[in-house]
Amino acid sequence: MAMKKPGPLLAWFYHAPSALYRARLGWLMGGRFLMLTAVGRTSGIARRTVLEVVERGAGSTPSAPPTLWVVASRGPKTDWYRNALAHPDVRVDWRSQRFAARAVDLDEEARTDLLADYQRHHPRAAAMLGKAALGEAFTADPDDLRALAQDLRALRLEPSRASTDVAGTR
Repeated sequence: MAMKKPGPLLAWFYHAPSALYRARLGWLMGGRFLMLTAVGRTSGIARRTVLEVVERGAGSTPSAPPTLWVVASRGPKTDWYRNALAHPDVRVDWRSQRFAARAVDLDEEARTDLLADYQRHHPRAAAMLGKAALGEAFTADPDDLRALAQDLRALRLEPSRASTDVAGTR
């Protein structure tokens, strides 16, 4: 069972970091977080969400933005995830970089591998994610990882050469 949508107070708390990114102060959040801007699937309006980066690849050059992976902890009904699937050309603000990216959905096997790496590198955060999504902390046990991968969804954000202008935002 995926996490429930947060109440209004918790939602405000979760959205507060986006003000840092909009003020071009995303570097204060470090490399573990990014702000994803995607076009709303029904509204057509730019929607911003701050997410944890669960894995980071290398950029094509040292100054190029890297490929980043993010997880939708509320599963397939997560709004930002559904928006990115409907309109996969997104904008990413990460550290001090802003770049266009293409959102690519991961299959269950890739999600299982991603979660195994996340559990290995961030065991405390992974335990919290498992507790929130499954109701119990998950371990490196393959059955736990598969169960979590069935519930959650994940995207790979591949840098692209498209404009960073998403739905009229800059």
